[in-house]
Amino acid sequence: MALIGQPDLEARLGRNLTAEEQAAFPSINNAIQANIEKLIGSSVESVALSDRYFDGGVQHLAIDPCTDITSVTLVDDDEVSVYVYDTTDFATEPRNTTMKTMLRHRAGKFMTGINNIKINAKFSINGDPQILAIVKDAMLDSLLGEINNNSNVKRESIEGYSIEYASTEARDALNKISLIFPQL
Repeated sequence: MALIGQPDLEARLGRNLTAEEQAAFPSINNAIQANIEKLIGSSVESVALSDRYFDGGVQHLAIDPCTDITSVTLVDDDEVSVYVYDTTDFATEPRNTTMKTMLRHRAGKFMTGINNIKINAKFSINGDPQILAIVKDAMLDSLLGEINNNSNVKRESIEGYSIEYASTEARDALNKISLIFPQL
């Protein structure tokens, strides 16, 4: 299920979608959501706990946006648990938000290795209502730009090969989340 439904877009537009817009809505909505999820490295919908692996060797470990971190484990090359970090070993950052994007080791660095720090968490921004509201607003603005302006889709063809892409007008709608997710 997508984060944004047709009623959300119609409320933002102030009118019902035309038949053509209704037909295109699921594809455009799914594409925008998939793009956002790829850019931020996490889901925008509610997810179950899962494991992700990160490279150690640093004191400030950048992680994909997540909530509900349940464990941080040092693993070997075979992904066998070597040491389970206690919550007193690290701090989750930023401190005053529900969504976390970094772990700070309190006494030096996490053990050096490739994919040797396993984090079990919900890799989604859905658990942080404030962040989710900002991202949803940006996605609605992006959808609105697609509905109201067909000129933002550019097409190029060269010797039988063609490509379609969004111009900067569609991407500009996502600028409001660039301070939250600096990798954008």
